[in-house]
Amino acid sequence: MWDKDAWLEVAHNLMSHPLRATLTGLSVALGMFILVVMQGLGFGLRNGVEQQFSDDAVNSIWVNTGRTQLPYKGHQSNRRVKLNNRDVPGLFAKADTVPAFSRRIRMWGVEMVHDAKNGKAEMGNFGLRGVDPDHLELERTTLLSGRFLHAGDVSEAKKVAVVGPNIVQELFKNEDAVGAFFRLNGVLFQVVGTFEDPGSRWENRVAYIPFTTAQSLFRSDDSMEQVILGTGALTTEETVVQSANMLSWLKDVKGVHPDDPRGVEVDNNNEEYAIYASIFEGIRWFIWGIGLMTLLAGAVGVANILAIGVKERTKEIGVRRALGASNGSIVGLVVMESAVLMTWSGCLGLVAAVAVLKGVAPMAEHEYFQNPQVDVRIALWALLILVLVGLASGLGPALRALSIRPVEALRDE
Repeated sequence: MWDKDAWLEVAHNLMSHPLRATLTGLSVALGMFILVVMQGLGFGLRNGVEQQFSDDAVNSIWVNTGRTQLPYKGHQSNRRVKLNNRDVPGLFAKADTVPAFSRRIRMWGVEMVHDAKNGKAEMGNFGLRGVDPDHLELERTTLLSGRFLHAGDVSEAKKVAVVGPNIVQELFKNEDAVGAFFRLNGVLFQVVGTFEDPGSRWENRVAYIPFTTAQSLFRSDDSMEQVILGTGALTTEETVVQSANMLSWLKDVKGVHPDDPRGVEVDNNNEEYAIYASIFEGIRWFIWGIGLMTLLAGAVGVANILAIGVKERTKEIGVRRALGASNGSIVGLVVMESAVLMTWSGCLGLVAAVAVLKGVAPMAEHEYFQNPQVDVRIALWALLILVLVGLASGLGPALRALSIRPVEALRDE
């Protein structure tokens, strides 16, 4: 075990050349700083993208329609394509499994009025969604109170609603919304639950009602805007095949050109998430590569100054060996000097990186960049690597010191 004198000697050796030790230490600190900051920024970017996916279930396929861009089979371009009830069984037939689904009718600017207990009518314009019960799972909605829509509400086309926090605040004020009644485009509905959607502020201004109720009130042609299908435990490759079959079948049924990108859209969240995951895995390895190369450059600098130090202390080392100093004590002294310089410099870079990330985080918030921070595991791994690199960088000069013969060292000028 190294004693106090050894540590004091290491400190003396480093402080005897302050400029050289400082510049070398800064190169190591810079390497750690770059590694940790880049990891933190990558973490913030990943958080932002994952937040976008948190709004919807990853294991889901979303079927949408729009306007055609290409003429096809006698149809002109700019034709509006609509989904209807007859399309749903066909989509299900193209799926290997349908563990969850929800049809969706979407409307904005729907007038909602609540007659408060004080006799005052509170009103506002909000969004409306006609959905099926599985929408709670597919939209990743958080139920706050009451219940969500169930199969009985849909089969009986009940006039019940689950409302978002903005509607609760603006329409119902301090009243308990669950059990209260309100008018939706003049039709009386009862609130059976409240929800929050952490991933979308717009969805918090929405009322969910049974799909069949919405269709009977607002869609006389049996149309809908979307169909969402859960994919359960299917692999990404299986869902890609499934979504491709759905897209081909639906384009054929709706008379949409095979190359038309807008008439019919089938968005596979499984595939999109896998693509982003692959990109971030590549970014992670790239960051580690850049950071480790920077640390390696610092380690080379440490090895160089230790080699110079060993050369300058040739006579001293010769005297030590002539007086009976063991090989282990000589090696330990040089390696300790390297490890101390690397560790302290690394800690300085780590502290600076944490400070920068904390300062940047509030100013850099964006929907695709959120909460950049230092991963504790990454910081610990980086410090461990730094210590190992420090030991390795000191090993070469230490072996150089052992190769010095005492007689030759004493003759050195």
